Amino acid sequence: RDCLLSRGLGDVYKRQVKPSSYEAHWAGMDVGTVILMNNDFGTDFSNNPYWENDIANSTTTAINLLEFKLPIAKQYLGLVTGLGYQNTNISFRENYVLNYDESSVFAVKDPNQEYKRNWLAAHYLTAPLLLEFASKVEGKKSFYFNAGVVGGVRIGSSTTLKGKYENGDKFTNVRRAKYNLNPVFLDASFRIGYGAFGLFGSYSLSTMFKADKTVAIRPLRVGITWNWHYSGSDKSKKGDFDFEPIEEESVEGLSLIHISEP
Repeated sequence: RDCLLSRGLGDVYKRQVKPSSYEAHWAGMDVGTVILMNNDFGTDFSNNPYWENDIANSTTTAINLLEFKLPIAKQYLGLVTGLGYQNTNISFRENYVLNYDESSVFAVKDPNQEYKRNWLAAHYLTAPLLLEFASKVEGKKSFYFNAGVVGGVRIGSSTTLKGKYENGDKFTNVRRAKYNLNPVFLDASFRIGYGAFGLFGSYSLSTMFKADKTVAIRPLRVGITWNWHYSGSDKSKKGDFDFEPIEEESVEGLSLIHISEP
C-alpha cells in the first residue's frame, strides 16, 4: 500500500506500509462443550456408565495469548503456532463421585447426598501446530480455515461437589488431585470462520486418563472462537514504514508526481 507525503515545497516522498507480521487465527478465546467418546467414536460406556457425562454442563474454555505464523504463500497459506491456556470441565450425572487409587480411576454413586453440581476440572498449557489458509491479506475481512494438532501439558486438576445438606446448609467441596489423568494430551483440531469469529473442533488422539487405569476416554470439544485482535481497528494497518523519494516535475505551473507501479 502506497501513499504520498510532503516535506516542504517540492519535496515529496512515497510511503510504503509493510505488514509487521503475518496474521494468524489462534490468539483469542474459545468457549464450547465437551463430549466424552470411546475408542469407537461413540458415547456408550455400558460397563462404566459414569463416563457418560452431562454434556449440557460439561464445558471447555481456552485463552490463547500468543501466536506466530510462518508464511508458505504470503498471508494466504502458512504454519501457525503459539501458546494458550485451556480449562476442561467434565460434569457427572446421577450423583456419581469420582475417585482413584494407584491402579484405577472410577466413580461410585452417593446414596446419601444429592449434588447440585459435580464436575472434574483439568487445566492445561497448550501449543498448536496448524496449517492455515486465508482468503485475503487483511485478516479482519478474510475467510480462514486451519487444521492440525494441539498439544497440552496438565498444570492442575480437581473435583468439585456442590449441594445442600438436609438442614439447608449449602456446601462446596473441592478436592485437588491428579486422578490418574495423563500429564500430556494431543488433539486433532480445526478452526473455520470469518474475521474475528469462527467455530472450532478437536478430538483427542490420546486418552484422557493413563493407560490401564480405566477404559479409553477421548474428549471431543466443539464451540465458538473469538479472534479478539480482529475486532475494532484493522490490524493490517499497523506496520513499519519505509520512505523513498519520488520524482516531481512541473508542466505549465502544475506539479506532476511520478509513481512507479509495484
